[in-house]
Amino acid sequence: MGSLEQDIVKTLSERSDAALATVISRAGSAPRGVGAKLLVKHDGTSTGSIGGGSLEAKVLQEEQAVIRTGQAMILDFELTAEDLAADGAICGGGVRIFIEPLSAGAPDLLRIYQTLVNIRKGGPAALLATVMSVNGTFSRRGTSKALIDRDGKPIVSFLAEQGLIDAIRPEIDQALRENRSRTSTIHIGGKRFDLLLEPIPTESTVFVFGGGHISVCLAPLIKTVGFRLVVADDRPSFANRDRFPQADDVVVDRFEGLLERLAIQDHDYLVIVTRGHLHDLVVLEQALQTNATYIGMIGSRRKTRLLYEELVQRGVPRTQLDRVHAPIGLKIGAETPEEIAVSILAELIQVRAGTK
Repeated sequence: MGSLEQDIVKTLSERSDAALATVISRAGSAPRGVGAKLLVKHDGTSTGSIGGGSLEAKVLQEEQAVIRTGQAMILDFELTAEDLAADGAICGGGVRIFIEPLSAGAPDLLRIYQTLVNIRKGGPAALLATVMSVNGTFSRRGTSKALIDRDGKPIVSFLAEQGLIDAIRPEIDQALRENRSRTSTIHIGGKRFDLLLEPIPTESTVFVFGGGHISVCLAPLIKTVGFRLVVADDRPSFANRDRFPQADDVVVDRFEGLLERLAIQDHDYLVIVTRGHLHDLVVLEQALQTNATYIGMIGSRRKTRLLYEELVQRGVPRTQLDRVHAPIGLKIGAETPEEIAVSILAELIQVRAGTK
C-alpha cells in the first residue's frame, strides 16, 4: 500500500486531480478483500488493483467520471456468470466500492497523505477516517477526512462536523487492533454519517541476516509485496548496495549484539539465513529476546534440533523456541535459492495476513 499512498502524494503535489477506489465490502469469492485500492490519475494511468478483469475496467471508467465531476460515489457489483467467464474465473460474489475524488486544489488532503506516508515509515499507528456520505448524499467538494492517533486526538483533520471525532473515538482501539478496514455509521444532530475507517499501521520491516544467494533472490520479492527491507551481514563484499539495490538499508556489522543495535520492533520480521550454524545461533538467541512478529531460520530439521538443544542448555525456555519458523518457509518442495526465496516470502505473507 505504501507505493500507492506515495503516488497520491506525488500526484497531488504536482497539482493533478485523481480518483481513489476502495473496496468497502465483499461477499462470496470476489477477487480482492476490503481495503484494496485503485488510484486513477487525470491522465488515465493507475496504481494498485481491486482485482483486475471486467470489474476493474468498469471501475476505471467510473473513476474518470468522478475526476470530472468531483463527486464521490458507491458502486455495487454482482459478478455474473458472464463476468466470470470473460475473466476466466470459476467463482464470484458481490463487492461494494467507494470512489472518491482527490482534488489537487485541497491542501489539507495533501497534508493528510503526506502525514500518512510518514506514519507508515515511522509510526505510531493511526486511524484514517473518511466521510463517504452524509444522509446518503455525496459531497461535490470532495470527501472530509481525519487522521486520528490511538488516543483519539486528531493529527490532521478537515472534518466539518463538530463532534465527529468524539463519536469515532470508541472505535479506534478495536480498528487498530484488528488492523482491518471497515465502514461505520454514526448519527449526530439528526444527521447520518457513513464513514470508512482505515487503520494506518507502521510499515513492517523484514530484517534479513545473511547476504548469500537466498537473500539476493529474496530481497526484491520482499519489496514487491510492501515490506521495508534491511539486509545485514558481517562481510562488506556480501552486504552492499550493488548486491542489494532494493534494500532500504544495508548493514555491515558483526552479528554479536546486532539486534539490539538495530532496535527491533514488535511489528518486525526476522529472517535468519547466515552462512553457517554458529552465526545462525548467535542471531537466533538475540531474536528470541525480541517481540518480533516473525522469526524464521533456514536449515534442516537436524540442524534446528541441535541449535535448539544448545539454546536450552543456555537457559532459553523451550516455549520460546515454539515462536521460530524452522525450517523456514512454506513446504512447497523448494530446492533452489529462487524457490526457497518464494517459500520464505509466502510464509511472511501468510503471517502478515493472520492466516497462520
